[in-house]
Amino acid sequence: MSIFCEIKVTKPENEEFMPGDPVSGLIRYEVDEKIVFNKIIISLKGCGRLRVLDKQNNEQHVHTNKEEYVSIDNVVVDEEVSLGIGEYEAKFSFKLPENIPPTFMYQNNTIYCHIKCKIYYYIRIKFFTPDLLQLPISFKKGIIVGTAFVPSLPGKPAKYYKKKKIAKLTRGKNTIRIKAAIENSVIGDCEIVRFWYEIINDTHVEIKRVKLKLVEAYAFNATRLQRVKRFNNIKGIVSRTVAVKSGGTRKIFEIIMPFDKKTLQYSKIVTRYYFVKIKVILPLFRQNFALNIPIEVFNDIKESDRFELPRAYWEVMSDCAKSKDKVFSRDEKWTTDDEQYIYCDDICKIKF
Repeated sequence: MSIFCEIKVTKPENEEFMPGDPVSGLIRYEVDEKIVFNKIIISLKGCGRLRVLDKQNNEQHVHTNKEEYVSIDNVVVDEEVSLGIGEYEAKFSFKLPENIPPTFMYQNNTIYCHIKCKIYYYIRIKFFTPDLLQLPISFKKGIIVGTAFVPSLPGKPAKYYKKKKIAKLTRGKNTIRIKAAIENSVIGDCEIVRFWYEIINDTHVEIKRVKLKLVEAYAFNATRLQRVKRFNNIKGIVSRTVAVKSGGTRKIFEIIMPFDKKTLQYSKIVTRYYFVKIKVILPLFRQNFALNIPIEVFNDIKESDRFELPRAYWEVMSDCAKSKDKVFSRDEKWTTDDEQYIYCDDICKIKF
């Protein structure tokens, strides 16, 4: 005996649901023999899974973590019912919660650590039979959820400052200072990050160079393990200056934010954030130091949460061409529980 199943989801124009959006559609299923079900459930699920393989000290330890963002069940059949040969259908309609993270996939492998993290959402239909030896039969179809964002940094000019003292044998000035200011810490994709910085060198040591870069950072929280962080320099956004002798140098700098970078919020297992790093490179045997300027990146900010700022000139620039990363993959071996699920792109069939 076989069950055929087709899950059709009514998708938005850009195929990406936003937090708070309705999710609706139609499920068609067909049986080729008479069968008895005692329960049929259609569900909207959203989960986060994290697995960290710690490979330090010549040992391997696995640390995991998980969380649930949405779990809504709609019971279609709640009593024993006999279905004859034929085709049946059931409509569904759910609403995504407001404060949930986006669909997300990350994998990183080094000699010290292997990180695998996934946030995913899906529609599922589950068939239960009275036979206690028969596991429930489930089909599911993934949906893409976009980024929800509420700014936590000020949407106005902000200043930052850091200093370092240089060891010396004689008296006198021995401090290197970094002063920086950013026009706006809350940046939309394709907008310009505009800031200035000043290096004041009140020492006898010559600064070899000043390096500036935009950094994408991840922080992962697994059980019984300290927070694991990963840093990626965003390609194409690196600047180097010439040496800075005693005195000071001042620079104004602009960075166009790539369209595919977004701050990730509302998850306990993973955070994605960004900062501009101004790094002072000192001569050999002296420790370098850096000033980090945090920024937040969004692609859809709620009007009620938007800061009252004058419209900048780059807001009228032409829109960037956007592409969607299909981060939900059926090839992933992770499942939400001990059951085996069938992914439905068009029509699925299972025998039992």
